[in-house]
Amino acid sequence: MRLFLGSFAKLENYGLIKNRFSFMQAKGVEEHNLHLTYLFLGERPEPYTIIDKLERIEYEKRDIPLFDLGFFGHPPKVLFTKVSDEEVTKLHTQIASRLHITSPHPFVPHVTLCRIKRVNGFSRFIETLKEFENRQIGILHQKLHLIESILTPRGPKYKIIHTF
Repeated sequence: MRLFLGSFAKLENYGLIKNRFSFMQAKGVEEHNLHLTYLFLGERPEPYTIIDKLERIEYEKRDIPLFDLGFFGHPPKVLFTKVSDEEVTKLHTQIASRLHITSPHPFVPHVTLCRIKRVNGFSRFIETLKEFENRQIGILHQKLHLIESILTPRGPKYKIIHTF
């Protein structure tokens, strides 16, 4: 089983964002798959040890506003919306501690919107990003799920295995 721990997000106008960035070659995340990954667990033979270690994890289940857009890579490879909330980082730290997992990369809370193949005009890309500054993009439903990612030729299918 290919597993990760995450929370799903809902964008206010995903179609508008896709339209404004239509000048670039990119593969958008399907709207029902938009999520924040707290921790990618990879291939696991079964989910029960993870469920046992996280069963009584405490966190506030709430909706967190998503503001602004950003990107990873130079040239840009990923377009995302930012998750600027200390509780999200605390939950990530708590998960990693309970599972005794350390990552070589810092945790950057975000919801991936698309994987970018090519940007046709970097200055246009930056200007379009600025259109979304200080704007609420959507909400993150902070409810921790253990999710199975089933890879298919049409893209990943996500199946909630357990909710904490």
